Amino acid sequence: MLLNLLWSLLSLPWLVLTVLLITLGWAQLTAGHGLLAVLLAGVGCAQVLLSPVSAALWAVAAGWSDDRATPVKAIFPAVKRYFGRGLAVWLVFSLVLFLLSINAHFYGAWLGAVPLLGALVRGLMLWAYLAVFLMSIYALPLLVQRDLPARRVIRDSALLVLDNLIYSISLAIAAGVVMALGLISGAGFFFLAVSLTAVIANTGLRQLLGKYRAAVERSGEAGGGGRPRTWKEVFAQQDRAPEEAEEETRGWKDLWKPWGDR
Repeated sequence: MLLNLLWSLLSLPWLVLTVLLITLGWAQLTAGHGLLAVLLAGVGCAQVLLSPVSAALWAVAAGWSDDRATPVKAIFPAVKRYFGRGLAVWLVFSLVLFLLSINAHFYGAWLGAVPLLGALVRGLMLWAYLAVFLMSIYALPLLVQRDLPARRVIRDSALLVLDNLIYSISLAIAAGVVMALGLISGAGFFFLAVSLTAVIANTGLRQLLGKYRAAVERSGEAGGGGRPRTWKEVFAQQDRAPEEAEEETRGWKDLWKPWGDR
């Protein structure tokens, strides 16, 4: 709760931008553009959850998901460490989601005289919007757990979604339910929901990468250390640091039932 509260105070500029986007969406709703209103609200939520301050919160939560005693005050050096790359990730995802929202509305209205074509183009924009949203679930966990540059974060998040679509949708639903409950309760968003979402996302990525490591071990360490032949081998080779091989990380059972036997 303290971590979430610190995040709320440090994220005021991004929260203001979220309010502006929601206000813009409300204006579109009153004008009869309900789809655009929903898409803009989604952009508002995504951009505040992908901000550089959120990257620092995700870094602290990554320590908790690894069962490490990470103090809440670690958020301050994490802001400095991840601010530049976090800003790049935030800018890319926010702009892409915003442009897809505008394009979905624009092409739907512009091609109104050709309903079938308009529906097709709008549908493509919506599917792209959803795909980027799924990618955003992995963006900050990849940034803080594997210390990747922004370009690699975007690439690897796309590959993870393509290779694990059902898992990604399930993870997004779990995070979405927590965020929805936090928004409905009001205070829950500022005191708990974001931190809990960060723990869920970090745990989800670690569980997923563990699957890639196990797959490579079963296949003989990627062909005896040669060139990787599948995406599973690519991710496993990138994630094979000695310190990670020795650590005991937390899984889903530990997250939902921390008092149980390990």
